[in-house]
Order: sequence, then C-alpha cells, then structure tokens
Amino acid sequence: MSLFTQVTDTLGAMWRQVREETAGEGLLPLLRPLPPFGGPQALSPVTSLAILLGLATLSGVALGALGVLLAAMLGIYVILSEVLGITVEVRPFRV
Repeated sequence: MSLFTQVTDTLGAMWRQVREETAGEGLLPLLRPLPPFGGPQALSPVTSLAILLGLATLSGVALGALGVLLAAMLGIYVILSEVLGITVEVRPFRV
C-alpha cells in the first residue's frame, strides 16, 4: 500500500466522520462560537457570517502578500541578472 493511498483513505474516513456528525445541520455548527463566548442564540448566524467574512478577508490578504513576495523575487532576479550581470543557475542534485 502506497503512502498516497494511505493518506487518501485516512482523509476519506475523516471526511465521512465529519459528514456523519454534521448530517442534520450541515457544517454551520462548526462556525458557531463556543459557550463562554457564544452569547445569545439569535446572534449566532451573525457571528457565523462575521467569521466567514473574516476568513475571506484574511485569505485575500494572504494571496496579496504572496503576490507581493513573488513580485519582489522577480525584481531581485532582474536586478541581479540584467544590472549586475550575475547568473543564477539551478541544478538538480546528483543521486
């Protein structure tokens, strides 16, 4: 049995277990706050929506930071190769 097969079987079993636990209400209870911070039950959908919006915003910030990092690396490469004349070569390791 390969490692890939083991990982896919394990993840599939975990996903089935999550789906069985959340069969009635779906995945929405996973986004609800825990009892000490839960507050009134009427505000639970508002809190869940705020959490989803926060996750979406932070994902956008992370993707933007990745873009800036890649642009900076490209700028460094251009400066090294075109301005300073330094070549950067990547070779695979010999086994």
